[in-house]
Amino acid sequence: MANYALWSMRSKHEWLQKPLKKKRMKRSQRVRVGLQAALDRKAPPPADKA
Repeated sequence: MANYALWSMRSKHEWLQKPLKKKRMKRSQRVRVGLQAALDRKAPPPADKA
């Protein structure tokens, strides 16, 4: 990969206009970087069946 920023050129190049594909992460990887805690906070509370 070239050692310069491509993001300023995104709209100029056809192959850079598509949105980037999201990276798939396992739960353990999300926990390690603190992402799982954020996702848990944003998730709606579970509906208890009582």
